[in-house]
Amino acid sequence: MKAGGVGSRRQAILLAVLGVFLAFLVVRWTFSGSQAAAPALRPSLTESAATPAPPRSAGGRKGTAAVVSPDEVPLLTPEDLRPPSRRGQPSADRDLFDLREPTRPPLPTATPAPPPPPAPGDPRFVGPLPPPPPTPTPAPPPIPFKFIGSFGPRERPIAVLAAGDRLVNARAGDLVFEHFLLRRVGYESIDVGFVGFPENQSRRLGIGQ
Repeated sequence: MKAGGVGSRRQAILLAVLGVFLAFLVVRWTFSGSQAAAPALRPSLTESAATPAPPRSAGGRKGTAAVVSPDEVPLLTPEDLRPPSRRGQPSADRDLFDLREPTRPPLPTATPAPPPPPAPGDPRFVGPLPPPPPTPTPAPPPIPFKFIGSFGPRERPIAVLAAGDRLVNARAGDLVFEHFLLRRVGYESIDVGFVGFPENQSRRLGIGQ
């Protein structure tokens, strides 16, 4: 039992010593590798610091910078500072600080209407004259009297006519008040004709008319 315990203890010590030795070798190898790489990196860092970086373009990409001479820069004029005018419209030259009403363009001149054609009777009229209008038919005169009643036989009644204070008794066919012809006499109405006018223009008067 003692011999087995001593052997396992020696193995453990030996494994520990080997682990320490391997760790030492790994550390040494790593340190020597970093020391060898440091000199190689130093010239590159020095060269990068000494060499200026190429200029960047406006878009952020590397490129060659164009050298522009001061004589090649165009001169700015007041016309370059004005806003572009709209298509189809003239540029406005109005001063923004001028409060006066701008001059408006004149209105287009209206085209006068053509003169009317000459009427008949005008010396410029050319063509046949229209026929003359028909002569108006004269109207019968107003009746100046009233029919106030009738009396007498049934076959030939007598009409009583009144014009103001004047009373006239007449039968059918009589001329009354110089211009009127009594064409028919009834109990409630009479027919009065007019001298010089056809019979169809007679007028009927009732009692009181």
